[in-house]
Amino acid sequence: MKYQKKVIATDMAKCYAIGMFDGFDGPSFVIATEKEGPIRRFSLDGTALENICEGPGGVMTVMQTPGRSDQLLSTYKFFSPNFGADDAKIVSYTHMDDGSWARSVICDLPYVHRFGVLKAADGQEWLIACTIKSACRAFKNDWKTPGAVYVAKLDDKLEQYNETKQLPLTQIANLQLQNHGFYVAPDRSFALIGTAAGVFRYVPPTKDGDTWQIACLAVQPTSDMCLIDLDGDGLDELVTISAFHGDTLCVWHAKEQPDTFQKVWEDSQKHDFLHAIWSGFLAGQACAVLGNRKDDRDLLRLYYKDGAYGVEVIDHDCGPANVWVFQNDGNDVIISANRETNEAALYQVSAE
Repeated sequence: MKYQKKVIATDMAKCYAIGMFDGFDGPSFVIATEKEGPIRRFSLDGTALENICEGPGGVMTVMQTPGRSDQLLSTYKFFSPNFGADDAKIVSYTHMDDGSWARSVICDLPYVHRFGVLKAADGQEWLIACTIKSACRAFKNDWKTPGAVYVAKLDDKLEQYNETKQLPLTQIANLQLQNHGFYVAPDRSFALIGTAAGVFRYVPPTKDGDTWQIACLAVQPTSDMCLIDLDGDGLDELVTISAFHGDTLCVWHAKEQPDTFQKVWEDSQKHDFLHAIWSGFLAGQACAVLGNRKDDRDLLRLYYKDGAYGVEVIDHDCGPANVWVFQNDGNDVIISANRETNEAALYQVSAE
């Protein structure tokens, strides 16, 4: 494939999170910073539109509130898994009539890292939020107190919550060591969560009073993962990064038995600090787009062709933290938050 790069920001220190926003003025996307810095909104061609906020940063996840054309959800003040996340929260940003964005606290949740919104079979919207660890700060890389998974039923007025009236959360899983990876199915029917124990699927209750269904799909320390049918046989492959912030890229293939995946490929080349991951189609071909944050700091494409899995380097020495893909004027475009070079970039994709 061919890629044409366009740098759209060079002043977003440690740019990190990406979210699409189909809003009141049309489709756009937002990029946010891990450290001090803004949440900035861009048009699909990469033109800067506005800052949703000027800070304080610490944004691990940013997303549009489902069903709302005027609201974003974001993590807030998660500055590091080691230190500085004791007062992390999930907040909303609501667009006001005067053009400003009003921030409101939805819930306090120390060390909240990833979250998303699932839709149950009965139509109920659920927040599912993951803490990477508990508020334990004795030393760097202190994992003595693992994270957890929390859920809450959502309504359509999230801006009603604040510092004193907060969305009530229920813990549905504890002892989630290195609780890092998070993937939401395109139809929002389930989420995958990656931990030191492996990859787990979370399905919300089908009706009021039922319990969450949790299943282990792969037993391997997993930092991040995604699903995609790479080989076109009608069964998904699970693409994994191992171990925590690890260097190993693997493909697991679904077997005929339900909820069972078998590892079928491991990249012989190591990619230090793999982190960014997305799956879908580029120029009509199923693939995963990935990035690593140390050594070569590459933006990569994982694909299947002629009976084998392969990896292509899209860009070098950029250090992506997160990536996403969208369409603009019929063309596929990759957004990359190149954390290690403090830049946000677009890559227009075309088939060779």
